[in-house]
This record gives sequence, structure tokens and C-alpha cells, in this order.
Amino acid sequence: MNCRRFTLDNQIAFAELSGDYNPLHIDAIASRRLIFGAPVVHGIHALLWSLDCLLEGQTESFEVKSIRAVFPKPIRVDEEVFFSLIEQDDSSYRIQLTVNQSIVTIITVVLDKVINHNYGYLHNSFPEKIESCVLSDNEMENESGSLGLYLNEEVTGGLFPNLMRCFSTLQIATILTTTRVVGSKCPGLHSIYSEISLIKSSSSSTRTTLDYEVTKLDKRVGLVFIKIVSPDMNGVIKAFRRPSPLKQESYLSLKNKVDDNEFSDQRALIIGGSRGLGEVMAKLLAGGGADVKVTYHQGKEDAVSIVDDIVSNGGVAECCQYDVLHVEKKVSNILKNNWVPTHLYYFATPFIFSGAKGKFSPKLFTKFCDYYVIGFIGIVNKLRELGVKNIFYPSTVAIDEIPVDMGEYAATKIASEFICDFLEKSDNDLTIYKPRFPRVSTDQTASIIPVENHDPVPLMIQELRYFIKESKQ
Repeated sequence: MNCRRFTLDNQIAFAELSGDYNPLHIDAIASRRLIFGAPVVHGIHALLWSLDCLLEGQTESFEVKSIRAVFPKPIRVDEEVFFSLIEQDDSSYRIQLTVNQSIVTIITVVLDKVINHNYGYLHNSFPEKIESCVLSDNEMENESGSLGLYLNEEVTGGLFPNLMRCFSTLQIATILTTTRVVGSKCPGLHSIYSEISLIKSSSSSTRTTLDYEVTKLDKRVGLVFIKIVSPDMNGVIKAFRRPSPLKQESYLSLKNKVDDNEFSDQRALIIGGSRGLGEVMAKLLAGGGADVKVTYHQGKEDAVSIVDDIVSNGGVAECCQYDVLHVEKKVSNILKNNWVPTHLYYFATPFIFSGAKGKFSPKLFTKFCDYYVIGFIGIVNKLRELGVKNIFYPSTVAIDEIPVDMGEYAATKIASEFICDFLEKSDNDLTIYKPRFPRVSTDQTASIIPVENHDPVPLMIQELRYFIKESKQ
């Protein structure tokens, strides 16, 4: 069984090779706000690696007679991926890739042995880097075009040595170009590659490009069917239009929903305030007169944008970098210029929808504990030394519901509520308010299939005001 971890450097090399520079795959900052919460491996990258594993040790030449690959779950960068040859019957193979015992890729392929490959016309170079398209439904329904076939042989040989040694370069280029169709052209910027089916063409062709045409669009879920025709292969791609990053309400909009001075006695520290619920809380507090400091881990640009929105419209706010996993190294960033908070709002979180249905991952549980328990205790202990005694710690109704694909998250939140109770019981001057929120509209809850999410604003205002009533003066 082969296994590997796709790194961000691997992804960038593959983006250059394929021409698919979609930020979902190569931008660690932008992708944290997208549907999977982190950069994910191109489906075609995983497919070509699988074929490379399949051909390990082979010395003969092959080409694809037919191939179908389905990508039911993402492979996040740096996750350990396992290759398994599940079935083999003459020249037919069934392959599975798994991550944390969950199937992430399924491939069925039929290979033919050949003496001479039909190489066709290929550019032995990299595709031109182009900006990914953003298409309306009408534009997507009528989308068609042609893309040149590129294959930098040196880089391909480095990434997929077995393929370059004994596989049709024309077919490698064809498969490679399909990710440029999806990631750059259609659906384009907001896309997820779902499935590909190809068969070898039975007739010769003088074609020198891969031609594509949308044949169907299911607008309800954003599923698009794309017919492709290349010099020696024909087939269909299925891809989803994924939801674009969610934008929370502006500062002025939220300021109008609170009283001007109802939070004016606060120097409010929002840990993890560069997006989502933390962003909403920062704007509400500043709108009510609080002096706000927002921390970010990676999203400096997002945090600066929030601060600019607040300050340019009359509020008081600033931001700083802070990593909850390294309290000792970073807490000094918060306390610069003798700024000491009176209230703590803790919204630090990793991506929460990363569990596998019906399976409990100790590794994922530990990761959640690092954020929700260890990181929280670390900052609370530091701030208690400075006199901070009022803490807002959002919890979740997942504790009551126990979703079968979020066991690690729910268990950690139970543990974090216990820690809050323990800290309060150990310190009579401390108030930790921990409301259980339902699923609300944030980057984390975006999904392909429409799901009901609550508006976070009225919920946050309600719980914030209750927290103020409970706070110790």
C-alpha cells in the first residue's frame, strides 16, 4: 500500500503543470474561508498519482481504454493519503484512496498495452496562467471553448515518473487539461471537481485541442455536466459550483442595531475575530462604543479590513496576530501600548466539519482540544493575572444533537463547557458565559446542498446583552 502527504509545494508545482491555479488548491489564506477550510488537492493530481502508483515497476507501454474517477470527499493538504488496489481483472483495475479510513477517491480504469503511442500535438511547456472565471447561470449553461494541450515533460516526469515512462503523453495531457477546464473556465473560480469519465476514441482525429461544452446545469445544487472531446479521448466531467465566501454585514449596518454607548465601558478582546461569529461580535461591540481589539492567526488581510471598516466609520478598533496554540510567545502582541482588556470573547476555531461519518478520530479530537480547551485555558490564565473576569465563550447545540460526523467536535465542546464550569467554581470572581448556538451562517457552514442556517446577528445581540447582565462589575 502506497501512502503520501501532498504538500503545498506539491500543489503549486501541479498548478504550474496543469494551469489550474484556483486558490482552493494553492492559497492557504484564501482557502480557509472556502468550503473545506484549507487548501485541498486537485482531484486530477490525486488521479494521476494513483495511476503512477498503479504503474510502479511496469516496463511496458499502456494507454487508457476507459477511466472513471469520482471524488466524494476532499483531500486536504498535508493529510496522509493511502492508495489501495481493490480489484484487478486482466487489464481492469479498481483503486481507492482513503484519508482517516474514509474513501476520498474511487477510480476504475481499463488499460491497453500498446507498442507505439499516438503522441499527437502537445506544447512541451506550461499553460499560460489565467484568472479563473466567475460565470452566471446563463453564462455557464452556454459555456464552451477549446484549450491547448500542454505537457512539460521534465516536471511531469518528476511528479509522475511511472506515467512518463510507460503511458501515453497525449492522454496524460488530456486528463491534465480537464482540471484547467473546471478550475479556470467552468464553473471556474467557485468550483469543485466531482467526477470524470473518459473513453478512448475509436476514430482518428486531427484535433490539436481539448474542446469542452456544457450540456446540463442543475441550478438547485450547481452541478454542471461538461462534454469534452480531445484528439483520442471523449468523455464527461461533473463539477459543482461551490458557494463563494460569505460576507458578514458591514459595521454601519450592525452599528444601527445596537445602542451607541451600551458597551462603552469595555475594552473587548476578540480572539479569532477576523471572520465568522468573531467578526460579527467585533462590529457589534464597536458599534456599541467598545474599544475593540481583534486577533487573527493567518487572516491578517481580513482582520485589517474589519478594523478599517470600524475605524473609518467612527469606531475604535485595532488588530494583532495571536496564535492560541502558543500563548507565551504571542500574548505580548495583545498587550502592546499598555492596552489591557476588560472582557474576553473567545472565537478561535479550526475547521469544524472535518470528521468522518460514524468514526471517531483521536487525532482530530486532540486538535479540537488544543483550540477549545488548552488554548482557552492558556489565555484565560494570562488575562486573569491582569484582572480580566468576564469571558464570553460560545458553545454549540451539537452537544445536544451529537451529529454522527462531528463526534470529535461535540465531545470537545462538552469538555470545554466542563472547563468553564471548573474555572468558575475555582474562582468566585470569574464569569464565563457559554451560550449554545445553533448552526448559523458563516464560512464554516457554507455547503453545496442548501442547508438552513440561522442569521447570526440577532442571536449574537441577544446573547451579548444577556452576557452583559451576568457580568461581574
